[in-house]
Amino acid sequence: MATKKDTSSAKLLKKKSDDAAAYQVVAALVLLCCALLALRSLRAYYATVGGFSALYDSTLYIALGGVVLAVAALVVCALVKNRVVRMLMPLPAAVGILAAATGFSMRLAWTEGFPFLYFFCGALALQYIVLKLYRWEFFLFSLSTVTAGGLYYCLSSGFAWPPRAIFLLVALAVILVGSTLVVILAGRQGGTLQLFGQKVRIFGKGSAPFLILAVNGLWLLCTVAVLILGSLFAYYSMFAAIAVEFIAAVYYTFKLN
Repeated sequence: MATKKDTSSAKLLKKKSDDAAAYQVVAALVLLCCALLALRSLRAYYATVGGFSALYDSTLYIALGGVVLAVAALVVCALVKNRVVRMLMPLPAAVGILAAATGFSMRLAWTEGFPFLYFFCGALALQYIVLKLYRWEFFLFSLSTVTAGGLYYCLSSGFAWPPRAIFLLVALAVILVGSTLVVILAGRQGGTLQLFGQKVRIFGKGSAPFLILAVNGLWLLCTVAVLILGSLFAYYSMFAAIAVEFIAAVYYTFKLN
């Protein structure tokens, strides 16, 4: 009887967890649509003389306000033990990160940075959805792949180094080092890590952490090659990143089943 009750409780908890993940994914998609519409309207207004004059001086405050919001949300997530609060905090953190990127992009690149902001907005939503549906293994894999793809896209039209390309290059370097350390540390601790005072399972049964290390090595080599060979190699590397992300999505979806 006890075993049956335990099994029923486990199934109920899993169902609640799956339902919560589904609600969070829907919220992320709604937020993505709202953000894209807001960015589109903002671009149209900022392209005018009146819009530029009205907003340019405020862009720095928008960027700094976004940084403060993102940091505050992450601090609350780290310090508050309430599960609901922790579940909700990634959304204001994402809004803060997007606001910071928007402010800096508007200040440094006028309207030319908005295509990057569309990509950045979609990438944030994609990574959040991947984390909620597939958990950490595919999230770490996808994080480096999407960032690398964005970098190669920025460099594929010419070998100039706009601020967004420099940002993505630095972000890719941090992600490659960080995800490699996560794989190594989690491997030494039975697949778990201590995050925000809570033990988080990074790898479960049947996980293949070596795939993360392999894809990190791939993007490191491709990035070095892009720096040497230029925009044409960046163009083909961008399609390689898209293909790798698609194949990984199929692979991890089958693993879910």
